[in-house]
Amino acid sequence: MNLLAGTLPGEGDRAHVVSLGGRGHYAPVLEAHGVPVDSLGIGEGVSLASAVRHLRRIVRRARPELIQGWMYHGSLAASVAGMFAGRRVPVAWNIRQSLYDIGTEKTGTRWVIRALTRLSRRPRAIVYNSHQARAHHEDFGFAPARGVVIVNGFDAQRWRPDAQRRRAVRGALGLGDDDLLLGFVGRYHPIKDVPTFLDACARAMAAERRLHVALVGEGLNEENPALASGFARLPAERVHMLGRRSDIEAVMAAFDLFCLSSASEGFPNVLGEAMATGLPCIATDVGDCARVLGGHGRIVPPGDAATMANSISEICQLTTEERQAIGAAARQRIVDNYGFGATLDANRALYDTLTKRDA
Repeated sequence: MNLLAGTLPGEGDRAHVVSLGGRGHYAPVLEAHGVPVDSLGIGEGVSLASAVRHLRRIVRRARPELIQGWMYHGSLAASVAGMFAGRRVPVAWNIRQSLYDIGTEKTGTRWVIRALTRLSRRPRAIVYNSHQARAHHEDFGFAPARGVVIVNGFDAQRWRPDAQRRRAVRGALGLGDDDLLLGFVGRYHPIKDVPTFLDACARAMAAERRLHVALVGEGLNEENPALASGFARLPAERVHMLGRRSDIEAVMAAFDLFCLSSASEGFPNVLGEAMATGLPCIATDVGDCARVLGGHGRIVPPGDAATMANSISEICQLTTEERQAIGAAARQRIVDNYGFGATLDANRALYDTLTKRDA
């Protein structure tokens, strides 16, 4: 989102971001791109009525040509903002996840999804980041006529194989040339199904003594009670819990293979990033994972630790050259089909259409 906001506006345009909560991590990033950020403070002691009044003042001051919502709550806020605009300003929603089971969502989120379903004929466009997400939401009742898929795009210069970074990170972890490093990147959340990943690791590490595992993200450690039993089954000397990192590109370059174990996804950015880094990938058959991999990796059923472990072991048993060939093909698929430039062009074309500008 920060890349789109910072690069999408054309000459004479200016993006303006409104955060429903606080400023968070991305406000300074956006402002560094010249994008002003306002925060409504919902969930931080500000009442909903006060937040709505603040949103109204922002809209009246900014006089937007187009209002874009981001995810469920942001899309609902975009529709509210559209009512405040005082003129016919096009509104677009952006849905960033699949909807396998609404019962797994929080109570407030379920309410918002149902509200969006009733309102879904009002926005000029509903942008989904995966074909699976569009199918799920339209099956749930979102207006099909408004739907459009614009997949995530990746900067192949940022996400790439890098021998220097690889040596530095692996050296810091104490890994030798013959060690194999399996990577997992993502914060702890039930839909990421980290217990299944840890179960698969325990099985694969028992069979492959060269295999190490690196987990990058908040809550991915034995102090998390939901994961303690899973970590207890792993050989501690071959497990690297790296926590939240700001240098994911460097860490990922040190991996030999990558695994995504999610029970639900739309279009997982991390899978595209791993592929662009030239890694053989194992992913569960959720969201658009199979479509993104395009045969250049392994797809396994969600929740199936045994099949996941077998796929990990199969890739470990390949020669270095064979693993690199899979990774190179995966990277080329991202370059050819999921480049950031194509995503940028698709969003620009949509915005031009909604505002009736000449492309």
